[in-house]
Amino acid sequence: MVTETKQQPIATLDDLLAGGTELPVLPEIALRIFDEMRSPMVTAAKMAEFVKKDPVLASSVLRIANSALYGGRDKISDLAFSIARVGLNQIRNLLLAMVLRSKMVDPLVYGEEGPQLMDHCLSVAFGAGVVSEAATVEGSEAFMCGLLHDFGKLALIKAFRERSGGVPLNEDETRFVKEWHAEAGAKLAKTWDLPEIVITVAEHHHNPSLAPDEDQPMVAVVSFANALSHKLGLGAEADDEINLIDHPANEILGLAETRVEDMSGYLPGLFKTARSALFG
Repeated sequence: MVTETKQQPIATLDDLLAGGTELPVLPEIALRIFDEMRSPMVTAAKMAEFVKKDPVLASSVLRIANSALYGGRDKISDLAFSIARVGLNQIRNLLLAMVLRSKMVDPLVYGEEGPQLMDHCLSVAFGAGVVSEAATVEGSEAFMCGLLHDFGKLALIKAFRERSGGVPLNEDETRFVKEWHAEAGAKLAKTWDLPEIVITVAEHHHNPSLAPDEDQPMVAVVSFANALSHKLGLGAEADDEINLIDHPANEILGLAETRVEDMSGYLPGLFKTARSALFG
């Protein structure tokens, strides 16, 4: 049975994510994408040279650029033009989403929860972009923060299933994942050497007011996008009881009811189009 005192869950968490099991590894191709994007000399042409080395990624970029998601009326067959149409930062985000989804939906590792969690994370990623724009919060890292906000759940699910030889999580383990995934996500993001804002969002996305003052707007953006996705049932069971206007994240963002209604109407279509563009 999973623990009840505060010290015991922390010990269990440390055991699961340190010595007790093997952490999910950020795929090599994702690390290379990050390395390419960190270069101050990166251009669409240079990114195209990198992407074309992987035929699967190259075809994915062309598919995305020509999809309805980016208004591809004039068909593009050139990788550099495709990357320029989508944008360097967004190409990084979308390639990361595709790579992670391909690695983290294995039912033998993540059970039935893996694909659903990845869909939810994708919804929150796109939702975070919508929310950041509506709330006029600088949103260059919104997609990545949204995409990775719940990866602590995947890490803990993997750990518990490895411990049990692939047996689905029991009630206590499921509750542990729900209660401790934020801390697990922060530890995982640190292990992956991700930007500090990604770590902070993972740790505080359920309590944005506990984040450092300078990070609260982005944490609130992802927290609100998470609540919006749950309310709409995007990658999760719909929860009509969620009150978005009075949500703690909106105390920071101050979104008007009309803006929230607009986003609620817009995000399902965006998610459906994006999912189709990314994964066919």
